[in-house]
Amino acid sequence: MSYHIAVVEDDRDTLENYVDALSDRGYRVSPFTNAEDAWSAFNRETPDLAILDIQLKNQPDGGFDLHRKINTLFPEKPTLFISGRDSEIDKITGLKLGAWDFMSKPVGLSYLTERVRSLIQISERRMDNKIEVIPYSQIGLRIDEPQMTVHWYGNRLELTLTEFLILNLISSQQGRVRSYDELKEITRQRYVETNTVTGHIRRIRRKFQKIDHSFTALKNVHGVGYRWQG
Repeated sequence: MSYHIAVVEDDRDTLENYVDALSDRGYRVSPFTNAEDAWSAFNRETPDLAILDIQLKNQPDGGFDLHRKINTLFPEKPTLFISGRDSEIDKITGLKLGAWDFMSKPVGLSYLTERVRSLIQISERRMDNKIEVIPYSQIGLRIDEPQMTVHWYGNRLELTLTEFLILNLISSQQGRVRSYDELKEITRQRYVETNTVTGHIRRIRRKFQKIDHSFTALKNVHGVGYRWQG
């Protein structure tokens, strides 16, 4: 199967580099230099994965705006931000919008193609899992690593890749404290600060609390890190 990748990048040289690298790996690539053309095309044919820059021509937040639209209509589709705007607030904004990953420019093309392969693989596993009928369980947390899915008392949580990795590490051993350094490393991002980890934890908690208002299993150990006590 030839997967369809959309790339939205206003720098034509960079765009061509991405297209060439992905095409060489057998992907069918649709390039766009602006959000309007990309969104119009997405409504005709939804790509399997979208790669977005944040700033697009005269739109400082064009990539963010486009992602909001994609995530509203096609929340199951993986998106990847690649941008020179890589401040902590930009990264947090991208992840809060539901992006599966955020990479800083310049990015190695070999690493890019491997990341795309990995995200598509995860997406396929999630799609396959949709046909599974999961009965209500008395077991609170259920994590399926091969399928990359999380359930809380039979209710599925939709987590980003980074959120999944963090939760999986913290909950892997009941009561064990996972340090901020361990959690920074598991995000697989180049530069991560403690506040970034805290932001991920806050979003994970909110997703649990949407289905269980009494959720308290994800606990902070002040100045050290987090532990799971479910």
